[in-house]
Amino acid sequence: MDTEQVPPTETFTFTTLLRAGREQDYERFHRAIPAELDAAMRAAGVLGWQIRRQGTTLTHEVTARSRARMNLILEGDEVNRAWQHEVAPFLDSSRPAPAPDADAGALIWDFSWPTR
Repeated sequence: MDTEQVPPTETFTFTTLLRAGREQDYERFHRAIPAELDAAMRAAGVLGWQIRRQGTTLTHEVTARSRARMNLILEGDEVNRAWQHEVAPFLDSSRPAPAPDADAGALIWDFSWPTR
């Protein structure tokens, strides 16, 4: 009998909104994230992250060791803050993002994809 414990993980979803007309620009920009951001996310306990797009709604599905720990680490990480600054022009924060939907749309990014 295997007694090795698997560390706990959390999987959660959330949505963000794109500015209308920026969908294709965002997909091209986000196709590969910087290697430094990938390393920061892994250090924060991210195990998986997918982004799907339906219209201007982005649905993020994240698997992490701990959501709270991930958020705490990434909020203080300079590489992540720089990335958030770079991605901000594509996002629409003027209206509330909807709740995640079962039809999240096409996969446009996966954490397992190559970095740049």
